[in-house]
Amino acid sequence: MQISPCSLALTMCLGLTAGSPALAVSEADILQAAGNTSEWLTYGRTYDNQRYVPLTQITPDNVAGLRPIWTLSTGSLDGLEATPLLSDGVLYFSGDYAHVFAVDARSGILKWRYQPEYEEGLEAKLCCGPVNRGVALAGDLVYVTTLDARLVALNKTDGSVVWEKTIGDWQAGYTATAAPLLVKDKILVGIAGAEYGVRGYIKALDAKSGEEAWTTYTIPAPGEPGNDSWPGETWKTGGASTWVTGVYDPDLNLVYWGTGNPGPWNSDLRKGDNLWSSAIIAMNADSGKIEWGYQYTPNDAWDYDGNCAPILADISINGELRKVAVQANRNGFLYVLDRTNGEFIYAKPTVPGINWTTGLDPQTGRPAVNEDMRPLSGGKTVEPIIPGLEGGTNWFPIAYNPELNYVFLNSNDWAMAMTAWPGDKVTYNPGDIYMGVDFQMYRTKDHIGRVMAFDLNSGEFAWETPNPLPLFAGILATQSGLIFTGDQRGYAMALDARSGKELWRFQTGSGINASPISYELDGVQYVAILSGLGGDPSFYYAGPKGGMLWVFALEGAAPADSELTSQIDIPGALPRLESSPE
Repeated sequence: MQISPCSLALTMCLGLTAGSPALAVSEADILQAAGNTSEWLTYGRTYDNQRYVPLTQITPDNVAGLRPIWTLSTGSLDGLEATPLLSDGVLYFSGDYAHVFAVDARSGILKWRYQPEYEEGLEAKLCCGPVNRGVALAGDLVYVTTLDARLVALNKTDGSVVWEKTIGDWQAGYTATAAPLLVKDKILVGIAGAEYGVRGYIKALDAKSGEEAWTTYTIPAPGEPGNDSWPGETWKTGGASTWVTGVYDPDLNLVYWGTGNPGPWNSDLRKGDNLWSSAIIAMNADSGKIEWGYQYTPNDAWDYDGNCAPILADISINGELRKVAVQANRNGFLYVLDRTNGEFIYAKPTVPGINWTTGLDPQTGRPAVNEDMRPLSGGKTVEPIIPGLEGGTNWFPIAYNPELNYVFLNSNDWAMAMTAWPGDKVTYNPGDIYMGVDFQMYRTKDHIGRVMAFDLNSGEFAWETPNPLPLFAGILATQSGLIFTGDQRGYAMALDARSGKELWRFQTGSGINASPISYELDGVQYVAILSGLGGDPSFYYAGPKGGMLWVFALEGAAPADSELTSQIDIPGALPRLESSPE
């Protein structure tokens, strides 16, 4: 367990000078973010989560000349999964254990660092490592969720704690790893912990004060629509956590949020659809009221979380302009839904050989379950189940190029075995693992990972590029016809968006589970990505570790000179000698 000696930012603990006050960020800034190429102000860059940047300086013809401009060590040996944000020339990002960094984007000099304190015993409550997926910006504050289920607001200029609010009980298994989301004057946060029998929810807190505005539970209580999809009191510990950041449509005033697996994993102990687990819900942004939901995997027996955030786009389907949400799922399908009402439009498999279902209903998308692939409590081991529980596409972000009308995603082709415990061995105790199933992932081919492009014009995949190891990085698309991503070998990569051909790669030294961004400062286009093996990929193989932020540009670019330094004095270690003998 890593315990920080100081719960304040290092600027406060160790006296680092942070500089002049930072500019405030408003919802209006994010609403106009599509045309602002010098900043990246929210998790998906824009509220539609397209992760598309209208920059053209780095092209398929010259991307081979991309080189590192500067890099920064996070001092971490655990996984990095964040999307950095950029505001007023400063990069803000989170590392493991919800450490937050503010770095001058021109020079790479650390401005401040925040390290939260944790109580002993927290490590035992974390299913998937001490990861964090990013921060949010609003006003003059930086927001981060912590592993012990707090939302912390930091001063954007110096990293000092302005306020913090508890959003869950970590001792009961609630934790938080997702980047918060600014919607109007509220900060929205999700919760993790489905493997510990939590009941998932999304909270909205006042961005200035942290006071709670509303809470929306993903599992309906008695008297609420859908509670009858849970037998008895299983709804109280049914999971459906909200551990990846949602998406916002300001025109419809709807927030879309994916939900995780139901608990325990033994589906025969909670017979019914188990709404709204392994699903997406659309909520009124002002009240949190669920306007509609769509469940990808009813009565999920395979840990097929539906958390990967969709991209929102307005596209023509059969000659009709549709407002859609496109989501890549762990269950092995890519879904296209009408985001105004949750209507299923169509879905396409992202992995070959899917066998947990014999197919999806063409009208509703409801799967016809292959019961031979459902593990039953106390029954035999079921294998091979395709895809394995990691997906398909796990949590990592997808991207969209509106000019090509292509959706880009990373998907993995592997299998698993599952053995469900006898029902009398599956008991809920607050804070203890509440899974009830053992599993084993299997490699089935030489190449597990695939970068894929889906053509929304044709409704078919345009290309796929294989990778020997599973892919867990997000994707960035640029107007020039490139996509950027990373792999578990440690390569940051650029591919031709039209063909999938790899055009550039750079060895960062450790596996990449994070998501790249691109921006323009002083006439130069940059690409930034975090590198650092950890999280789920580290369950399956070992590799070099060490967290780094890498920033790339074309030949000729250079970091700005700065009188600041990332080195900080250790109090009392090297005092100044005021006078010395002649």
